[in-house]
Amino acid sequence: MDINLNLAFGLLLVKAFIMLFVIMDPSGNIPIFMALTKGMSERGRKKELNYAVLVATILLLLFAFLGKIILYVLGITTDSFMIAGGILLLFFSLDLLRGEHKYVDSGESGAGAGVGVGAVPLGTPLLAGPGAITAVMVIIKSYGIGMVLFAIFSAIIATRLVLGQSERIYLILGKVGSEVLSRVMGIIVAAIAIQFMGNGIRGMF
Repeated sequence: MDINLNLAFGLLLVKAFIMLFVIMDPSGNIPIFMALTKGMSERGRKKELNYAVLVATILLLLFAFLGKIILYVLGITTDSFMIAGGILLLFFSLDLLRGEHKYVDSGESGAGAGVGVGAVPLGTPLLAGPGAITAVMVIIKSYGIGMVLFAIFSAIIATRLVLGQSERIYLILGKVGSEVLSRVMGIIVAAIAIQFMGNGIRGMF
């Protein structure tokens, strides 16, 4: 019995991590990160990446702890939010499938391009965007505070590791490989979005 409970708990941890990690899409953001930090030294690139990770972590923790209060003040039920969040994630998944990144500067507009990109757009909206914020609020509603904290910190650490090795990964995958991986993650996000909407509809009725 204890083994079954531990296995079930472990699977929930993995599910929460994958849910947030896939939505943050670090592999799909590798080409964007490379473009935004083009011409920077290795030290400068690491500095911007650290800023991005810090901003993303603060935003996700903020919505994890205050999201429910915000919904209460606005008079929005968590089930309604799950439906709306699912719709939002579905649109987000369509962007991934089409390979669209609406907030990105190519980084080629001038010599100063790419400076100060750690907070915006890397930290938000690329890492901690509407999709990730929605996922955090749904995870805490479904699984509790411990699960969402694990999901946030594990996804952030994994994202930092992936983007920290962006040059090597980009050389291995290439632009085409990165885009293909992003499309696959788009399909996974779409499935998560439909599940969110289904859970919200069941909760309302």
